[in-house]
Amino acid sequence: MVEPSVGDAETGSRPLTGEAVVVTGGMHGPLAGRNRNEMNELIERAGGTASSSVSKKTTILVAGEGAGSKLAKAEQLGTRVLSEEEFAALLAEYLA
Repeated sequence: MVEPSVGDAETGSRPLTGEAVVVTGGMHGPLAGRNRNEMNELIERAGGTASSSVSKKTTILVAGEGAGSKLAKAEQLGTRVLSEEEFAALLAEYLA
C-alpha cells in the first residue's frame, strides 16, 4: 500500500492535481539549486505532470530568470504563467 503524500490525507488532492506544468528559466529563492529532474519530481509529488515543452495541454508555465520562447508560446496560448515565487508559495509544504 502506498502512503499518501503531504496534502492528501484530508482533502484527497494536491496543489497540482490535474495540472500539466512546464518550468523554464533559472530558478532562485526556495527553488534555487534544483535541477530539471528535481523540479519534475517536485511537480509530480504535488500531483502534477511535468513536461519539457509548452503545448495546448500545458496548464501552468513557471517562468524563471531568462524565460524566453517557452514564455512567449505560453502567453500566445493563454497558459497560466507563474513566477518562481508564486510557484514556490503554491508548493511550500513540498519544499521542506
